[in-house]
Amino acid sequence: MKTKSVRILQIIAGVYVALYLASVISSVIDGELSFQKWVDYLFLFLFLVLVAGFSLSWNFERAAGITFLGWATGIWIFDLLLTRGIDSGMLSIMSVPGLVIGALLLLNWYKASVTPSPPPKLQWRFILRVLLISYAVLYAIVVISEVALGHPHDYFSLPFVLFPLMLLLFLSGFAVSWRWELAAGILFLLWSALLLFGYVTYAEIRDSGPWAFFGIPVLIQGILYIKNRVEYGA
Repeated sequence: MKTKSVRILQIIAGVYVALYLASVISSVIDGELSFQKWVDYLFLFLFLVLVAGFSLSWNFERAAGITFLGWATGIWIFDLLLTRGIDSGMLSIMSVPGLVIGALLLLNWYKASVTPSPPPKLQWRFILRVLLISYAVLYAIVVISEVALGHPHDYFSLPFVLFPLMLLLFLSGFAVSWRWELAAGILFLLWSALLLFGYVTYAEIRDSGPWAFFGIPVLIQGILYIKNRVEYGA
């Protein structure tokens, strides 16, 4: 029997898929999706993957969660590597709710697959690690897209030296998070502070895309790592 939280999550997923379908229909009406290019068919395929994830959520939460996470990754590759344009990044940011839905579906599967149900400490650790791995994959896509397709920058001078510094902070936080959650939380907060500093101080970073929004999940991740370390201990 499905719990109330699972049913609520499925309703949210259904609304998200419906909104996404509305955006697809709008794009077809406006001519943005003409199906005269292979990338248009790829976008349609990604939408079908999203629908498949929603369909799987009714009986196969693990498969559904993985499908939602895979869909979000596919959207980032599609947006940043295959169809990079003036509004590049907005489609990626819009896919983040689907990523969160996937992570929550995996958490529900994890809670149901372990008897007795894992304590809150392990549940938090599980979902934070799922999200962190997902962020790392998306971050890699961003880095590859900037190196391969972005404008050439001098990464040894301001303001663009902030990018490798942020990457170093994120990788360090990712590495230590498996054993030292407090240190990871601090590193992620420093990463977020560096992004905020660059976004407020330098127009070059503000004009590079909507990446300040991507900093919000990492900021929340850092806060939760610190909160859980203080609340639950080692």
